[in-house]
Amino acid sequence: MNLKLAGQRRAKLVWTAVAAIAGIGVCALAGLALFVWLGTPRGTSGSIEMSWPPHDAKGGTVRLLAVGDTGTAGTEQFHVATAMETVCNRAKDKPFDGILLLGDNFYPSGVASTTDAQWQEKFEKPYGSTCLAGLPVYPVLGNHDYRLSPQAQIDYFAVQPRWRMPGRFYSVDFGPVARLVALDTNRFDWCGSSGNCVFDFMKSRLVTAKGAWRILTGHHPMASSSTHGPAYDGTFFAHTVRGAVCDRADFYLSGHAHQLEHLQFQGCKADFVVAGSGGADIGKVRDPGKETKFLKAGHGFVTMELTSAKATVVFHDSSTPDALEIYRYEKIRTR
Repeated sequence: MNLKLAGQRRAKLVWTAVAAIAGIGVCALAGLALFVWLGTPRGTSGSIEMSWPPHDAKGGTVRLLAVGDTGTAGTEQFHVATAMETVCNRAKDKPFDGILLLGDNFYPSGVASTTDAQWQEKFEKPYGSTCLAGLPVYPVLGNHDYRLSPQAQIDYFAVQPRWRMPGRFYSVDFGPVARLVALDTNRFDWCGSSGNCVFDFMKSRLVTAKGAWRILTGHHPMASSSTHGPAYDGTFFAHTVRGAVCDRADFYLSGHAHQLEHLQFQGCKADFVVAGSGGADIGKVRDPGKETKFLKAGHGFVTMELTSAKATVVFHDSSTPDALEIYRYEKIRTR
């Protein structure tokens, strides 16, 4: 009898411990969810779908400039912007269709409001030259953009129509040629609803992009040769979402790592482009792995030209007056 009672007590203690651990886990997850929810800009969830025809809609060509980590108002940001203007002016026969801003649009802490003086210093002036001023801009939020008011960057869409950021995640169709899916990688949530969470929205927009190039933009890289740690080389982020990206996307463009880099992974259909060298100090890089096809620790930007059959990605060095082409990659459409 005593042995039986002792066994019952032990079993009760074990189940009590299991329940306590489970309760702690649930509380921790709930606390994490609340923390993420509180840090997410209000009114920014929801699938935002926009469609503008490209300048060369009849010719079936889409051309984009891409650059990240820009918002310093320093010499290098203006050097990169001047080089972008040079390339933009050279393309009069095939004009560009937009600029992809890859996050950290305003250092060091984002903007406080839609009337913050930084809008002029770090966006309107650098990208207000004759050719660039005529292009729509498709931004994503970076980690520095979250420090003051990320909502102010979303609200600026109503102030400056050229700043086409209607939510913290959204998609844009460039005719039948390409679909851009812009992501908030600071709050990469998933909840089973494409209207409320980033991961679900990404999957939905990739699946329905029939016959178009599928281009993802986000601030944090899924891989890079940066020495700054997991937030820069994609360790956690990559393990979380790379499978879905590899299966469905053609390109993932990011910043955060302050360098220019092109990576390809065996068995992955997507190419990874890092272009976080638009103005901030250049970061340190390690010796590249076999996945890295190109790497430069220097300021510059990327251009993309897309037709229904082929995508051409070009890396440009902004330290030269003519925005020297330093690397070119072509991808033939196979799906």
